[in-house]
Formats: sequence, C-alpha cells, structure tokens
Amino acid sequence: MSEPVDVLDVEPQRHLGYLIRRAQQRHVATWARVASTETTSVQYAILAVLDRCGEASQRELCDEVDLDRSTVADLLARMERRGLVTRQRAAGDARRNVVTLSVAGLAERRRLRPLVEQVQQELAAGMTGEEVAALEAALRALLSAGA
Repeated sequence: MSEPVDVLDVEPQRHLGYLIRRAQQRHVATWARVASTETTSVQYAILAVLDRCGEASQRELCDEVDLDRSTVADLLARMERRGLVTRQRAAGDARRNVVTLSVAGLAERRRLRPLVEQVQQELAAGMTGEEVAALEAALRALLSAGA
C-alpha cells in the first residue's frame, strides 16, 4: 500500500511557476465573469494609467504596465478601434505617439472600477488581510528580483 501523497510535495503542484499560472488562470476567469469579456485586465490597466496621467506616450505605457512595445501597440490598436483611446503624433516628435483616453474610454474605466474591486475581493476570498498583504509583498519581491 502506498503512503498518502502531500500535494505540496508533488510535481508540478510544488513549483512556483505552476502556482502562478493557475492563479493567473483563476484571475482571467474571474475577470471575464465579473468585470468584462470585452476589456481585458491589461487594457483596464492602460485605461487606469491614462486616467491618472492624462496622456502618455506608447513607451511610457510600456513602462507603466510592464509590457513590450509590440504588445502595447497591438493593445492600443484594438482599444482605438473600440473607441477607448485616441493616438496622435506628438507635436515636436513625429516618431512619438501620444495616447489619451476618449470619452468612451473614461466611461469604461469608471464602469469597470467597482468591478475590478469585486474581482480583487473574489480572488482574496478565504484569505485574511495579513495573508493578502503577504502575498502582495511576496509577488512584488519576486518581480523586483527578476528585474
């Protein structure tokens, strides 16, 4: 007869990458169910940055949401087609695009804001405030160590 297996000791469940991927899958599913199937959480991040900054270059958005230029350019093209953002060439630099929220983009940001908080609450359900704070700190440490 075999001994009971502790799920914390078996592969792949014991690996950080596995746990991070599963947590991301849960986040995506919760986001789609609670917040939006049209606007992704990454697009929401761009809306939030533009709401905070007023305008930003594509490069600044890359830095703010920690994505590469081609990914941000693709996201912005989709968001522009939906009327959420506007892009125009900077007055003094023809190589630089300046991105701003449209009226529809601001409305989407405001519509999603309470739903984003609901996603956060659902993801943290069953955890104490201290556990949530520890998880956030651990994830920030993991991300800053890789920078």
